[in-house]
Amino acid sequence: MKTFLFLLFLIFFISCKEKEPIYTKEELYNLAKEHDSNMAFILPKNMQEGIKCEDYTEGCLSGHTVKIRGIEMIGVEFSTHQQAKDAAKKFRGYQLRNWMFDDVSGEPLLEDFMKLLKAEKFHEDTLKKN
Repeated sequence: MKTFLFLLFLIFFISCKEKEPIYTKEELYNLAKEHDSNMAFILPKNMQEGIKCEDYTEGCLSGHTVKIRGIEMIGVEFSTHQQAKDAAKKFRGYQLRNWMFDDVSGEPLLEDFMKLLKAEKFHEDTLKKN
C-alpha cells in the first residue's frame, strides 16, 4: 500500500511540475506591437524564399522575417526554451523564452528593442562567461 501511495504521489508531483511559459506567435506579436506599433512580419516574395527551419537547429517550428523600427531581423520559434537558447548560442543571437532572434547584433535599434523585451543575448562577451 505504501508503494502504491508513493507512486501515486510521484505521478502527481511530476504532472504538476510547472512548465516553462512559451510565447505563441500571437503573444509575441502583441508584445512587440506594444513597443513598436509599426512592427510587421515581412512575407516572402515566393514559396522558395523565406526563413527555413533547416537553416537552424533542432526544434525549429517556424521562422519569420520581422521589421522592427524599420530594420529587418529574423525570429525563429522553437518547441522549448532550451532549443531556442542552444540556437541563440550557436548563431550568437538573442533568446526570449522559446524564440531566438538573429541578425540583431550590430544594430543598436534592434539591440535596444531586445533589451525592452528582456531577451537574453548570446554574443562573444556573454559566451566567455559561460
